[in-house]
Amino acid sequence: MKTRVFSGIRPSGKLHLGNYLGAIKNWIELQNSAHQSIFAVVDYHGITTPYDPKTFQQQIMDVVLDYLAAGIDPDKALLIRQSKVPQHTELAWLFNTITPVSWLDRLPTYKEQLEKSPKYNHMGLLDYPVLMAADILAEKSNLVPVGEDQMPHIDLANEIAKKFNSMFGQTFEPVKAKLTEGARIMSLQDASKKMSKTPQSGKVAAGQAGDESCIFLVDTPDTIRAKIKRAVTDSGKEIYYNDEEKPAISNLITIFHLLSGKEIKNIEAEYEGKSYVDFKNDLAEVVVEFLKPFQTKRKEFEDNPKMVLEILEKSEEEARELASKTLKEVKEKMGLL
Repeated sequence: MKTRVFSGIRPSGKLHLGNYLGAIKNWIELQNSAHQSIFAVVDYHGITTPYDPKTFQQQIMDVVLDYLAAGIDPDKALLIRQSKVPQHTELAWLFNTITPVSWLDRLPTYKEQLEKSPKYNHMGLLDYPVLMAADILAEKSNLVPVGEDQMPHIDLANEIAKKFNSMFGQTFEPVKAKLTEGARIMSLQDASKKMSKTPQSGKVAAGQAGDESCIFLVDTPDTIRAKIKRAVTDSGKEIYYNDEEKPAISNLITIFHLLSGKEIKNIEAEYEGKSYVDFKNDLAEVVVEFLKPFQTKRKEFEDNPKMVLEILEKSEEEARELASKTLKEVKEKMGLL
């Protein structure tokens, strides 16, 4: 069975270290080995929660630039804007006709988003996972790199695919999830929550450089040093990994490990008897050095918008061709052609 990869990120602001370690790092490895790789800016998903239409296009392009700078290679993978491949939404509607509402009601994401934005109680929010299933299956993808929190959505995609196959004939392969070691990088200010563009305090607008909960890939060296300096730590002075006893320092050790390539046990040995201040100072420099080449590449792409648009348009044309074949097959089996 050929490996066909799909994954995407919502354009809710510039990407942060958690996005890179939890998703994009894995994508770069997969694009080198998969038969087909498609990485998307899922802008239709982005409008299911509060957003600013005036800045939305820039947010989309910010994510595109981050993808390219991080190492997504347009010669090995398709880089698309979800809204430019309308077959995804058409397939989602067809899936809607076989998806019980009870399957959507039970998913935790819907309830979680309602708690964050009670006024955004609309069909798009409830139906989000069906569109996600269509995103995955439109180009017959069968491997999705995700964090653990997205597993219910992968399960739903498989349930929809299985039901379609049962009703209309074998069409879709089972979808597998690929979890990554860094899939749950936690907030610098609250180790019980994932690193997020949304500030824990609520005092800073999501995506702004002042957000202390995350390190944006475009943060300046001084900003990075300041954020890590102010990152919360646990009681006691010992520097060792135990995500139950010392979740905050364990999170920082995970970041150190993933960016430096040093084994966790070696990091623990190196900082035995040293202070949190020593560890944080060194961690800050690890992050700064790691992000330097990314930031240089991003500036190059940012200064050449024509080239970036050409990459997107070429990828989106190929994705539309692939998705059109799937949609034709689906419609024929459903009696619509």
